[in-house]
Amino acid sequence: MRSKTRFVLSLAMTLTACGGGGSSSVPQAVTPPVVAPPIADVNELVKTVSAPIYTSDSGNLIVFNAVNALREKIGSGLLAQSTMLDQAALAHWKYLDANTIVSLHSETEGKSGFTGVDATARAKAVGYSGAYVDEVIFGTNGADNFAGCAASWANSVYHIGVYFSGMRDIGVSALTTKDDPVYGKYTVCVTDFSLVSSKSEQLPADGTVRVYPYPDQTAVPIVFYNQAESPTPLPQYQELGTPVTLNFKTKSFAAAGAKPSISVSQLTITPAGAQPLTARVLANLNAGGVLTAGPELIGDDRMAAYTLTVVPIARMVPNTVYTVSFSGTVNGASISKSWKFTTAAN
Repeated sequence: MRSKTRFVLSLAMTLTACGGGGSSSVPQAVTPPVVAPPIADVNELVKTVSAPIYTSDSGNLIVFNAVNALREKIGSGLLAQSTMLDQAALAHWKYLDANTIVSLHSETEGKSGFTGVDATARAKAVGYSGAYVDEVIFGTNGADNFAGCAASWANSVYHIGVYFSGMRDIGVSALTTKDDPVYGKYTVCVTDFSLVSSKSEQLPADGTVRVYPYPDQTAVPIVFYNQAESPTPLPQYQELGTPVTLNFKTKSFAAAGAKPSISVSQLTITPAGAQPLTARVLANLNAGGVLTAGPELIGDDRMAAYTLTVVPIARMVPNTVYTVSFSGTVNGASISKSWKFTTAAN
């Protein structure tokens, strides 16, 4: 709704005597043209969200804050707590805790705690209206290791996508399991990301390239345990260097009928004073026009659209500055980006 303000312009009258007679003019009301307010940008990045209602000492709050902090540093919008997605994530956490797991993300009807075959079905079961739910899970030995959940999703090939996605809502269930007679306690985090059907993706301005590790980041892990990610991106390797991901999705990519194209001329990771690392470059070649005029691209349909991930084939060196260099075109416009990050001590 817009308001219209009427301004009345008062005209000063000057009466001039002339030959015993005179004349005067009547002031007229002048209404300025109506200026329509700017149209709200439905894809605008979310800069603030309500404080979550998780308890202050909970794993849920640790994961929620860590995910949003990293999204903000990358240049993605913030996520709001959804209590419905919390319920769906908790239901799946309980299912994982109660059953022998074959597949982390799917449930089998008839087993204890079944609420839906996949994350989308589980969210719909509690009344959430999103068309699709993206789910990430991390488990590690010991109790209350919640900080490691968000970090593990960042240091990955597939799970890093949740930090670039245009989703707006998040639900978390981060808890410690019951005691296992052999292995003791585990920390397990189940986190769901989605977007209600009435909302649009939140995306950065055109020309933006978001990256992880982000510029000037420190204490970046030196190794990616490739076989520990499910599914496994490059199954021929036991371990790799930390994946470096570039995401090109911006507001224009969300336009109806848009067919964005990305062409890669150069993509390298170079340690200080040395030659570029031997690496593999992964891209989803079937979900968006990704082409190469330089490095070989390995097609991977599990990758997020409009994303490139370059993975060194060996561990990185501790306490070392690395420079990532990219050049290419996005929708015909030349784009180049170069940034540095520093690896951890061990």
